[in-house]
This record gives sequence, structure tokens and C-alpha cells, in this order.
Amino acid sequence: MVARNTSLAIASNSCVETNHRHHLSPPPTHDQARNGTIEFKVEGDNRSALTIADTSAQRVIVSSLLGAYPDLNIVGEEDESVEVDEESRMSLRDDLLDGYTWVTAGDRTADVDEPPSELDMKDLVVFVDPLDGTREFVEGRLNAVQSLIGVCYKGKPLMGALGLPFPSEPSPSKPQAVFGLIGRGVGKLQIVHDESSIEACELHDPRHYCDGDTVNISSGDSGSIQRYLDLAEDLIAGKVERQVVGATGNKILCVALGDSTISMIHTKTSLWDTAAPTAVLEALGGKVTDYFGNPLVYDAERELGNKFGVIASVAGAAKLHDELTKALRGDEESLSFLAKYGLNPNPSAEQCIDIARDLDGFPLTKDYLARSLGVSESDVDTYRCPENESVRGLMSNACRIHLEPGDSTAFYKRIEFASLSHARAKMKSAPHKLIRDVKSYRVESSFLASKACESVIEKAGLRIPRCFDANLRPNDTEPIQSKFSVLLEDFSPSAGWSQRWLLQDEDECRATLTTFAKLHAFFWAGSSFWSDKEAAKELEDGVWESASYTQPQLQTLNQCKDVAKGWASSRLKCQAELETLPFWDNLGERLESTAEEVGRLAHPFADSELANEYAKFRTFTHGDPKQANLFFRGSHDDLEVGLIDFQWAGFGLAATDVAHFMTAAVYADVLIGDGEMKLLTHYYDCLVEHLVEYGAFASVADAKENYSFGLFTDQYETAVLDMCRLVIAYAWSRFEPVSKDDDAACKRTANKNSYNKSMPNVRWLMSKCDSVLKSRGI
Repeated sequence: MVARNTSLAIASNSCVETNHRHHLSPPPTHDQARNGTIEFKVEGDNRSALTIADTSAQRVIVSSLLGAYPDLNIVGEEDESVEVDEESRMSLRDDLLDGYTWVTAGDRTADVDEPPSELDMKDLVVFVDPLDGTREFVEGRLNAVQSLIGVCYKGKPLMGALGLPFPSEPSPSKPQAVFGLIGRGVGKLQIVHDESSIEACELHDPRHYCDGDTVNISSGDSGSIQRYLDLAEDLIAGKVERQVVGATGNKILCVALGDSTISMIHTKTSLWDTAAPTAVLEALGGKVTDYFGNPLVYDAERELGNKFGVIASVAGAAKLHDELTKALRGDEESLSFLAKYGLNPNPSAEQCIDIARDLDGFPLTKDYLARSLGVSESDVDTYRCPENESVRGLMSNACRIHLEPGDSTAFYKRIEFASLSHARAKMKSAPHKLIRDVKSYRVESSFLASKACESVIEKAGLRIPRCFDANLRPNDTEPIQSKFSVLLEDFSPSAGWSQRWLLQDEDECRATLTTFAKLHAFFWAGSSFWSDKEAAKELEDGVWESASYTQPQLQTLNQCKDVAKGWASSRLKCQAELETLPFWDNLGERLESTAEEVGRLAHPFADSELANEYAKFRTFTHGDPKQANLFFRGSHDDLEVGLIDFQWAGFGLAATDVAHFMTAAVYADVLIGDGEMKLLTHYYDCLVEHLVEYGAFASVADAKENYSFGLFTDQYETAVLDMCRLVIAYAWSRFEPVSKDDDAACKRTANKNSYNKSMPNVRWLMSKCDSVLKSRGI
């Protein structure tokens, strides 16, 4: 293991010592070029120069690092031209940061993760650019020249040191190196009295961009970058200035220090150019991505070039950054970089190519898509992934992929926790939820690929998406490093499928309840499914032992004890609707008095004592049957219902699944009066019919005797109370009331449950809660 401060001090020391004890040569003259001090890969092109300074600096840096860490994985720009040797090795110091106090990144920006306390050497790669800015060095523009050492951990920049061998005004006050550690901050090493005395000190806070500030865009002078600069200038409202800056590391450092707001860098840079300065910039809360918004891919085994370009932005400019990458995802020339993967760079539609990536960060290929979908690769020319058909959620991103020509589509879901701000927030505030979420994606993939899923589709006729491919990389030690992707059968509009803001049609509600009745009956305790021991064991091992997103043990800790407090604060959002009702003053306290008990009863298989008692009612449940997880096709008697998103699927009570559906998916107008009871009766009648069909009971009479309608409604009302606990103590924090007639608002809130967007549903649900509590003497 490598201690983080020691590693960074050594990297910084390597930069400083290389620059000052082994002085880099001044720019070579033409005579030196002729006698071999400088070579040109392309005659007369300074961009292709290789100088003795490049090779000497790399030899010193790499020899020294390997002398201290023989197993260190180092990738250097001049690896093909330089052999390490013992004579070039220097003794590395590990005391340069002794006494240094970090100005933590948390003081600068809240959205920066803590660094790992220890580093496993096998997951660490050091990228070395001994002389970043060789062209500038040759041309005498020495201010841009740097030596770069970037430490990447598990494919992401973590630490960086930038040696500055030629300060514009040589003096003890000028930094000899700038260093950064993501999650801690940045600092500098500088000469205190003479070259033998170097110490670390704080690098003063750079400028933080604020809306309305002048936007300074820096770049090189390459003609290939000009149209992207023009696009950026057209996109940005307000004053824009441009400046030409040499060398990749210098461009990103200028952003880190606030001299530039955004830097746009061409497609010819490499990982050793960007690793070190990216760590420094991100340690300050800045951002570095490719042109399309993805983090740069630090995978030395697959690719060393940043061939999709680089955009770096200062802290506070993330919105500008995202707007620019979004524009480039709709730019034909930018998308042409991805044509080799099979993407169709359609200029008329923005593509969500930042989502359509594998878990290593590389674009999906048309050949992979064709193979996965069982389509002949020779029949697929290109694919599209339109932005207007994508889903950007709190905990996952997804997109619809069209293969061309033809009408084959698939739905690709990609989850990389480390890139999701909501996941990073959970890591800090509710780490148990992050562990839960990792398992939830395992569960979904396990069920969709299971024999049980195949069986219920074939024998019960349920419409559940087929899983074409799944790539699971859970990390139980560091959950934030977990990644998942699934390629699924698509319920696409072109095939007649559609979704609802909330279910407002009784036929659709009845059809959905029929679907759930089949699902529950098929897996009911004692059904014929359980005679297939292999399929049964696979299902038992792969899904939640106690299902449901609302399950108290899978939710916020102590949530059952926060109901009264939640009611006191959250009810104010609904004051006009609720304050005249008799339960305005005491509903929270009443519900809290029974919240733990109803939580146990609604989810009995999380309780060892209740599990045996409720075993005869045990079945497989969806776990999150909100309307966003439902698709519809056809009408009336031909109405089909598609079910997606099985992250919370597992064993539970059918009534709990039904309560979740009724309270989260159905519009209040369908439930008021006798509407709720009509739907419950319909579900129960369907359930009884299918319990007999799938072998759980010998006859309807037998089914009704063992699971009466009264028992079902009692379990249902218990689960409704449990839902109210979740709503009041937690979910209302995201409440956004909208009108069902406001199309834009309905689209924006499509993934929110009824109680988080419909005021009539809030009134109905709280009134239902009051009614059930009264019926139970509470």
C-alpha cells in the first residue's frame, strides 16, 4: 500500500528535482538540431520534435520512481526512446509535505469525494510526460513548458504534480511545482532561500466562476479547434474572450488557476498530457471531460489517446461546461469522431453518446449491438441514440438505441455510481443506501436473466423485457466504484408502446392489476413453479429476501421515528389542501405510533419471527410498481402491460405490491368514491383465478378460504400506512405539485410518484391514512 501524502510528495519531488538538480536544457538551436540534440519525426514540424531534454527528464523521473517502487506501473511519453538506468536514479524525499496543512476540496466545493485512505498498487498507474510542451520548448516559449506526473487510481486521476522549470520571473516566491490531491486540495513547492531549501505551501484560491463573469476560452492555435471555439462563443451569453495557450498541461493549469474559464483542447493529446493537471483542477472543484461530457478514459491497456478531445472548466463553470458538451453531442463534425464505432452522426438530432458507452468509457460499437440483439452484423451499417429518447435519472442513465437500416431497437441502461452526484451524496450521508443500491442492480440483472423470468413470460404471458446482455461490476468494498450496464428488449413507441404521467383510465388500471395478479399467483407459495427446484433455487439466490423499495430496512435509518417531525414540516407544502381536514394537527403523531409495527407487517420476510407465520402468503413481487415502470400497448380487451425495472424485486406480500401501485401510480380521480374498492375487487378476483390456474390451490373456494378478501384488504391497508410513513418522513422532500393539464410539467415529473406531484393524490392518500388509523383505533 502507498500512503497518499508520501506518494504525492515523491511525485512532486521528482518534478522539482528533475527541473533543478538536473537542469533542463534551454531551447535547442538549429546547430543542435543538426548534431542530434533534437530530432524531428516530421521534418520542420516543431510539434514532432524530440529533444534531449525529453529523454533526459524521463530517464531521471522513471528511474527514480522505479528505484523506490520497482513494481510501479508507469506509462511515459518517451517509453520507446528511453531506457531507465541506475545512474539516473535519484534518492526520493518523502518529507516535502511534512507540516503541510491541506485546504480541503470540501472548503472549495461540496461535490468532491474524499480520497481513499490507502492505495492498492495493482490499481495504480503513473502517467509521465517529462516535457509537456516540447514544441513550445523548441520555439522558446518557456512559460508553457512543464514536467507532468499524474497518478491514476482505478482508471481516474487522483494525484498530480506539475513541475515548472522555467518560471516567467525566476525568484524564490515562484512555484517550482504545483500539486493536487482530489478530495484534499492543491498546493505548491517553492524555493525558500536557495535551491537546497524547498517547502510546500498553500496555492492561494484561484478565481471561482460566477454567472455573468467574462468567459475566457483558451486553446492552442491548431486550425482543427477553431470551429469548436466558434460554437462555444455562439453558445455563451455574455462577454467572451479568447486566448492562445501552449501545451496541454499548461492549458489545464491556466483553468485551475482561474486565468481561463474554459479550455478546449484538440483530439491529439494523450493520457500523460492530461492526468496530472486534471487531478489538480478537479481537486479545486473544476471539471475535465471529452467533447461529449464523459470523463477521460485512463485505461493504458486499451487506449492512450484522448481522441474525443478535451474540455476543462474552472470551478463554478459546470453549467457552461455541460451546455457546451450537450451542443457538441448535436454537432455533426464532432460526432464524426465516433463514426468508426458505427454511430450515425445525424446533424438533425442530438445524440446521447455520453450514455452509449461501455463500462470502461468507450463508445458502444454497432457490431456489439448487432451480436447482442441477434441481428446479422453485415445488415447493420450504423446506430443512433437520440437524446430526446434518453433518461437521465438520479441513479442511472439510459437511452434507446436504433440499429440502421431496419427497425431494431434496444434499451441500454448504464450505471456508474462514481459519476452520479446523487450516489456520491449517498456515500457521505447514507452509505447503507449505496450498499443497498449496488445489490439492487445485481437483483435486477439476476431476475431478468433467470429461468424464472423466462418461465413467467412463456407460461403466464407477462411482458417483461428480455435481457440481451449484462455487465456487472459490483464493488462491495468500495460501493461508489460499482458499475453496471444492461442491454434490454425495448418497449419502443415505434412498436406501439407508451407510458403515462399517472394512470387516469380505469381500463389501464384494471389491466395492470391483472398483470400483477398473474405475477403474484405464478410464484405464490405452493404453485407449480416451485416444482422446478433449479429455477426455484436460482430465484431464491438472486433476488431480495424481503422485497420492495419501501421496505424500512432498505430506507433511511430511523425513518419510522421521523414521521411526526416530517408531518410538521412537509404538510406545509400542502397546507391549502390539508389544513381544513380534521387530521391536520395530529396525523403525524398517530402514524408514528404504529409506523414500526406496520413496517414489520407489510414486509414480514425481513423479520425472522414473522417469516414463518406469513410463509403461506409469500410470493414474488415487483417491489416498485410506480407508473414510470409501466408501459401500455393497445386498448380495451387487447390492452398489454409491460413491466420494467426489477431492482427491488423479491419476496413479499402481494397486497404490499398492490398498495404501492395504487398509491404511487393511479390518479386520485380513479380512486375516490368506490373507485379504489372496485379496483381491489378486480385484482382479488383475478388473483384467485390465477392461483388455481398456476397450481397454488385446487379450487377457487380453496383459495378464498385460505386467502380471503378481508385478509387481503387488511394487508393492503397495512401497506398503505407503511407507504404513508415513507411519504411523510422522506419522499415529500422532493414534492413538486403539477397540473395534469400541464404537458411540460407532466413530462418533467414523469418519474415521480403520484404523492410527489399530484395534490389531489396527496389529499386522497392522507385522508386514506386517517381513515385506516381511525378504523384501528389510532
